[in-house]
Amino acid sequence: MQKIVHLGTKLGSFASAAESVAETIEVTLTTKRVERLTERIGRERVIARELSIAEWESLPLLQKLAAPPGTKAPAVAVVSCDGGRMQRCDLPANAKSRWCETKIGVLLEIAPHPHECDPCPQIPDKFVDLVQMEQVTRELKGAVPKGQTFTSAEPSSSALNGDSTHGDSRSTDTTAGTKRDEIVAEPPVVESRDVIASLSDSATFGQHLASRAWSLGFAAALLKGFIADGSSTNWGLWERHFKHLEFVPILDFLHALTYVFSAAMAGRSREAGAPFYRRWITWIWQGEVTRVIAEVAARWAELGPLPQDACEGAPRQIVSETLTYLRNQQSRMNYPQYRRMGLPITSSHIESTVKQINRRVKGSEKFWTRAGGEALLQLRADQLCDTAPLDTYWHQRPHQATGTKNYRQTTPVPA
Repeated sequence: MQKIVHLGTKLGSFASAAESVAETIEVTLTTKRVERLTERIGRERVIARELSIAEWESLPLLQKLAAPPGTKAPAVAVVSCDGGRMQRCDLPANAKSRWCETKIGVLLEIAPHPHECDPCPQIPDKFVDLVQMEQVTRELKGAVPKGQTFTSAEPSSSALNGDSTHGDSRSTDTTAGTKRDEIVAEPPVVESRDVIASLSDSATFGQHLASRAWSLGFAAALLKGFIADGSSTNWGLWERHFKHLEFVPILDFLHALTYVFSAAMAGRSREAGAPFYRRWITWIWQGEVTRVIAEVAARWAELGPLPQDACEGAPRQIVSETLTYLRNQQSRMNYPQYRRMGLPITSSHIESTVKQINRRVKGSEKFWTRAGGEALLQLRADQLCDTAPLDTYWHQRPHQATGTKNYRQTTPVPA
């Protein structure tokens, strides 16, 4: 049973799992049988999860501020969350779309690595490469300003803090480039990863994420961080469940980059927009967000206020959105401080986790009921956890699935 459920959860479809079961375990099962068995175990895991959340909610506040008995708190803990996609087949007939959002959280134990000063004060060359950053912007935001299509990489500027007339100058000093590469700090080392996933609403998911963080001892960690994009839902979750625990709020650097890139290129040619982008993203990297806001505000004033009938993707709209975004997120963009503390500044771990889960549940040909989708999300998240919750589940299941408790509750006692 354990092997069948593993294949039904990990492979791309229940049909593929049934074929693999016949080939490797030499047991012939129909696709529907594999599906029912996998979802049955997934529902058991969901019930266990709900019981854990209820137990956490019933705890006194002082216990929620400490690690659970017998659990060693990590030195550095980082929480991140994002959303994926899956299709539902049990929505009302008048629903606008079958696509629903899945909510995914990652809980990381990071190796402590503080620094006395910023280990990487100069922005890495890859973040000033226009071709690469256009690709990143398209992937994260789905669009770039019209007319901006770069086909070849440019040498990186050695004078990233220059003004608009000199910001596009090039350096041919390869020795300096080598030294530059040597001082780029290595990203924080992840020692352990736990994953949760659900179709629940934001409030319920927040309780799920907070209870899981508590069970891992994150509340008592010496250093704590919370990384997310600019979604108000994510930061509302941080406000309710993690702010009072002193989790440092960090805006994903790459999401900030996409807004700055779009605003710099909006209404400008490649040659005209490049120096603005390089200057602005360098200031962002160095924590000088106020300077970027001032120049973006000047650009917004230059383009004029946004009319009510402005078309989507108009330069003034892009600049206006960027200005609002930077003002709202400014308090979460002190990247030099985060690097000194040894905290990550990008949400790459949650992004890769979302992709791993989407490979199983997302597809134009895949449709789920709410119960079936929730069961698969729970099992797939369990598989991605370094703490191996499924191993514990399978070890305990024979002692918990005897049916004795239900039998005693439902069978009348003979007279």
